[in-house]
Amino acid sequence: MDWNIGLLGLSIGLGMALAALFGALSQAKAISSAVESIARQPEAGGRIFTALIIGLALIETLVIYTLLVTGIFLKGNLDDVIKAKYGVEKVNAMQAEDAYLKAKGTGH
Repeated sequence: MDWNIGLLGLSIGLGMALAALFGALSQAKAISSAVESIARQPEAGGRIFTALIIGLALIETLVIYTLLVTGIFLKGNLDDVIKAKYGVEKVNAMQAEDAYLKAKGTGH
């Protein structure tokens, strides 16, 4: 069980790191190409700028999708991660205490 949790953490961290790395590299390439194109044809600067902004938004969307997907994977296994770290009995006691405080109306 601990091995699977470690693999989950490694894959989430590696996935986010790769998404951020390649997202940043592709944004840098897009900006570099846009600036070079505007330098060659200043009269087309407005159209190039519009295409650049749309392209950068799409590149950033891919990175955000990676964040969402890794968050979904983590959320599905978060209970297992917590139980492996603290132990099942302690987690059940904490959940019972939370339920009691919510029923009492005090909360955290």
